[in-house]
Amino acid sequence: MKKISLLLILFLPALPLLGQAPKTSSNPPGKAKPVSPMTDYAGDWAATFEGRVWLRLRLVLQDDKLTGAMTHARSVSLNDAGELKSVSEEESGEIVTDAVLNPDGLVLTVKDKDSQETSRYLLRLVLPAKQAADLKLIGQAMPPGMAKPKPWRLEKAGGTASSSPK
Repeated sequence: MKKISLLLILFLPALPLLGQAPKTSSNPPGKAKPVSPMTDYAGDWAATFEGRVWLRLRLVLQDDKLTGAMTHARSVSLNDAGELKSVSEEESGEIVTDAVLNPDGLVLTVKDKDSQETSRYLLRLVLPAKQAADLKLIGQAMPPGMAKPKPWRLEKAGGTASSSPK
């Protein structure tokens, strides 16, 4: 009798759990997976100067992480106010090695394909439509007498990117 009492004491608390179905997902049925805050940044972005695209940025969302690539004019000249004065025809490419969301926007770390040098940018969405963004070079020391570049306006192409960068 003592053994039966001991078994009942041990297994009685577990009896209500025996009739329950096993949980298969953390999301209740019928509810969609939460949307990543990175979704608005994913896609193809472009900046133009004098009617010509001089900077392209492709950001691809994969498993809540952004990857991508940037192609831009190799040489950029600024006026005294930090605005674009001219851009070269020759292009340079960089790979996005890190993308971190913070309260100010998306901080991108990119690595030059040729020189392996890294640069950091802040991509800030322009509200309310989020189809435009300002890209600002950050953490870069400017040569004496050179104006700090103003943010560049990028426009988002229709839709979002879902394939890997080329």
